[in-house]
Amino acid sequence: MNYKKLVTNALVAFSAQGISLVVSFVMSLLVPKVLGVTSYGYWQLFIFYAGYSGFFHFGLNDGVYLVEGGKTRNEINKVAINSQFRVAVLLQVLVGIAFCILSIMITPEEERAFVIYAFSLYTVISNLQLYLGYVFQAMNETRLFSFSTMLDRLVFLVPLIIFVVLRLSDFRPYIILYCLSRFCALVYCCWHSREFFKAGVLDLKNSIRLAASSIKIGFGLMLANVANILILGIARALVDCAWGIEAFGNVSFSLSIVNFFTSFVSQASMVLFPALRQGSEDERRSFYQGIRDAMEVFFPAIYLFYFPMVMLLSIWLPQYAASMGYFALLLPICVFNTKMDICCTTYFKVLRKEKLLLAVNLTTVVGSAIFSLIGVYCFGSIEAVLIGAVACIVLRSFCSERYLNKCLHAFPTHNPLQEVVLTFVFISFTLWAPVHIAIFGYLLLYSCFLILNRDVVHSSFRRLKAVFGRR
Repeated sequence: MNYKKLVTNALVAFSAQGISLVVSFVMSLLVPKVLGVTSYGYWQLFIFYAGYSGFFHFGLNDGVYLVEGGKTRNEINKVAINSQFRVAVLLQVLVGIAFCILSIMITPEEERAFVIYAFSLYTVISNLQLYLGYVFQAMNETRLFSFSTMLDRLVFLVPLIIFVVLRLSDFRPYIILYCLSRFCALVYCCWHSREFFKAGVLDLKNSIRLAASSIKIGFGLMLANVANILILGIARALVDCAWGIEAFGNVSFSLSIVNFFTSFVSQASMVLFPALRQGSEDERRSFYQGIRDAMEVFFPAIYLFYFPMVMLLSIWLPQYAASMGYFALLLPICVFNTKMDICCTTYFKVLRKEKLLLAVNLTTVVGSAIFSLIGVYCFGSIEAVLIGAVACIVLRSFCSERYLNKCLHAFPTHNPLQEVVLTFVFISFTLWAPVHIAIFGYLLLYSCFLILNRDVVHSSFRRLKAVFGRR
C-alpha cells in the first residue's frame, strides 16, 4: 500500500470532518438553545429523514464504487461514468416528484409536510453529489470528496452562526440552508468531473442497462448501509410515535452528541477502502490486526469524557436534562459502531462480502426492532428501547470481528469481551453510583485494563510511528 498517500488522504479527510465537527457543535449545542424543544424536534426530524436519502439511489452509487474501486482517473471508463450519471439525474428527479405527491396525499400537518418537501429536494441533490463523490473515492482521489465536504459545511456554518446570533426561532430557514450547502458541494463535484461530462455518453438504452448492472452489484451494499442506519432509526421512529416530537428531540439530541465522534473517526473508512483494495493480502491482514488492537485498547477511554460533558451540557441546556440519561446509554455506540465501520465494514467491502454485510446488518435491524417494540409496549420505557438497540450494535461488532479474524487468519484476542465488561460497568456506574464514585471506579478499572494489555499499547504506538515514518 502507498502509506504516504494513505496518511495524506486521511489528514485531509479528518480536516474536512473537523469542520463538520464545528458545524455539529453549533447544530447540537447552539441551535437547540434558539429553536426550543418542539421546533428542534422538527429540525431533527428532517436530519433523521435526510439520513435515509441514500436509500433512493437504489445502489447505483455503491455499484459504481465497487466496480471502479482501485482504478486511476486515466484507467476509469469516463463514458460509462457520465452515462450512468445522466440516468442518476433522471432517477432522482422522479424520486423527488414521487415524495412531493406522497406528502400532499398523506401529510395533513403543515410542519411535517414542509419537512418532507425539503427532504425530497435534499435527496435529489445529495445523491447526485454522492455519486460523483463515490467516483472520486473509487479513484483514490478522496481529497476532492473531502474538499467538497469542507465546502458543504462552511457554506452551512457561516449563515448558521448568523441565524443563531439573530436567535431565529423558525426551523424552516435552517433546513433550506442545509439543502443549499449540499447544492454548493454538488457544483464543486461537477466542476472537478467536467472531463467525464466531456467524454461523451451512451444512448439511453445502453445507459440504463449499464446503470441497472451497477444497481444489481451495489444494491446489497446500499441496503446494508441503510440497515446500519435503521438499527437506531427504528428505535427513534418508535419514540416519535409513542412519546411525541419532544421526546424524539431529546433522544435525537443525545444521539447528535454521540455522532460528533462517530462521524469524525469513521472518515478513516473512506480513505482505507481504495488503499486496501490496492494492497496485498499480507498488508491487509497486518493493517487489520493493528487497527483492531488499537481501537479495542484506546476507544473505551471515551467513557471518561462522559462525566465532564454531562456537567457542562446540564448547565448550558437545562431543558434537555432528560437527554443526559439517554447519553450514557448511547455512548457505547462510539466504541462499537465506530469499530464496526472502520474495521469490519471496510474489510467486508474490500473482500466483496456485501451480501454477508447485508445479512449481518439486517439481522441486527430485526433484533433492534424486536427489542424496541418490547421497550415500547411491554416496559413503556425509552431507556429500555435504547438499551435494546445498543445491545444489538455491540453484538454485531463482536460477531463481525470474530468472522474477520477467521477470514483473514488474524490472531484473535480477548479484548472484545473486556470491552463489553468495561461498557457494562460504565453504564452501571452512571445509572446507580454517585458521580465521584463512578468517575474514580471507571478510571481505576480502565487503568487496570491498560496495564493488562500493555503489550498491545506499546505495539500500537510502534505501528503508528512506523506509518508516519514512511511519509
